[in-house]
Formats: sequence, structure tokens, C-alpha cells
Amino acid sequence: MSSRDCYDDRHRSSPKRESLHKKSSQHSKKASVLCSQCGGKVDENSPEQTAFKQALEINYPYAMSIEDFVFKTKELLIPYGFLPNVNTMCLLSLCRDEITSPFKSVIESIYGASFSCGSLGGMLLCGRTGFAAAHHHVPADGANLIYYCFTHIGINSKGQVGSVLRSKTAMKEESTACGALVAFNTELKKGLLSPVQIDEDDLEMSMLKKQILKAVPTLSTNSTLWDVTNAAYLAITIELENHVIQDSKHHNKRRYALFTGIQIHGPKGHDFAWIGKSSLIHNGILKNFPLS
Repeated sequence: MSSRDCYDDRHRSSPKRESLHKKSSQHSKKASVLCSQCGGKVDENSPEQTAFKQALEINYPYAMSIEDFVFKTKELLIPYGFLPNVNTMCLLSLCRDEITSPFKSVIESIYGASFSCGSLGGMLLCGRTGFAAAHHHVPADGANLIYYCFTHIGINSKGQVGSVLRSKTAMKEESTACGALVAFNTELKKGLLSPVQIDEDDLEMSMLKKQILKAVPTLSTNSTLWDVTNAAYLAITIELENHVIQDSKHHNKRRYALFTGIQIHGPKGHDFAWIGKSSLIHNGILKNFPLS
């Protein structure tokens, strides 16, 4: 399945275009569980949690906490020879936004220091030189590379998509996430001129727009932040697969694991991962790598 097919399937099957599934049972009592990220008690039936969880289910079904996601991928990759701190290096493409850092911390707590490939919006702009540099940091043969490449978005306690409260930096009011994708979406609504002109004082933003529109040229004045964010995920996936497949053709003993999707920032600094596509590449051949 191609990256574009994957994106189209997500659009067709997304519950955002269907009615929300009815709950099989009603909770008459408040349920408190321990937060997987901070260890504190969480009232799952509080209005804050209910609104956020409903928005998460509608927009990003099957999203899981970043801790659960990284641990799950580690467990599934070990039988394929991906051994943390032995023969495996991680390469990350996350947005420059400081609120993406918990994702990096979780990954590096398992695999050690990672190679950074990311830019605004999590776009892959390191190009041939960047990929070549990363691939020269492991043995020519026999090493394993894991790519975690995610764009990001916020969902606040009211279930509003694109908003996040950065409480750890003393912010009292909500701001946007991803700010670069919100700015791009605003330009689209105003009628973005095409082709995109390269602004030498704003190179990453210029390339973000070019890559996303190349991947999804149908974005328009009617596109939402949800549409733009999913288009960014697709653009990242296409760019990643192109570079890694080429490298794998020259290193037939290397194995590559690719995970792309969207990092979701929830209330109180709780982060989740929606996995759009997961693949293994070996000897120039890409195969789906299901996580369930």
C-alpha cells in the first residue's frame, strides 16, 4: 500500500466523518485511575477528560499514550533483531516546539541518544546530506535504524482541536499547536499563491508549504487544521520512505523500522501518538508492520 493510499484510507474510515460509536455501557460511578505519565489520579469521567477523550476518539482513533506506543514498538521489534543500546539507533523527526520533547525523552530513555531530522511541523527537511550523515553513524552492514517521524497537534480540555495550554512555561492562556501548520492553514483560507515562493528568511516554513502541497495538492480555502495536519503526516511519510528505500538498496544487511503519524498534546501535558503508518524496510523492499 502506498503512503497516499494509507492517507486516503484514513480519510474514508475516520470517525470524524461518521457518527461516534455509542458506549456499550454507562458508568454510574466516577472512576479514578493512575496517569501513565505523571502517576497522579485521573478522574476518567470528569468533564475535562470526557470532552478530550471524545475528541481524541473522533479525530484520532486508536491513539495511545506515547509511553505505551514506544514500549510496544520496542517489544515488537526485538524479535527482528532491533536491540536497544546494542545495534540500533533512532532517528527522530519532531517539530521544534518544546512540547514535543516528552516524545523524544521516552524514546531516548530506551534507545539512548537519537539523531535529529526534524524541523517546523516535524517536516523532514534534512535532505540527502542529513540522511547520509545519520546513516554513516552506524556500521555499513548489520545495524538497525528506527525512524519516529511525527507531526503534532493539540486538543484542549474542551475538545477543541489545535489548542494547548503550555502550563509548564507559566502560560495562562492557550496557544496553538502546531503553530506553523495553523499559520499555513490561515494562508490557505486567505488564498495561498501558487507556486510557493522560497523566503530565504523563512526557509523551513517555505519548504513546509511546498512539501505539504506536493503531497496533497487538493488543500484549499475549505481545508481545516485537521486536514492540513494529516497532509503533513502524509508528506513526512512520502519523504521518509523515498530516502530510506534508496539507502537500503545499498546496504542489504541493514533493517529499518519506520513509524509516522501525529503526536497529540492533551490536557495537563499528557501526550498521545496516533500511528498513521508503520513499516519495515529491508534490501529495498517496504512491508507493512502492523502494531496489533
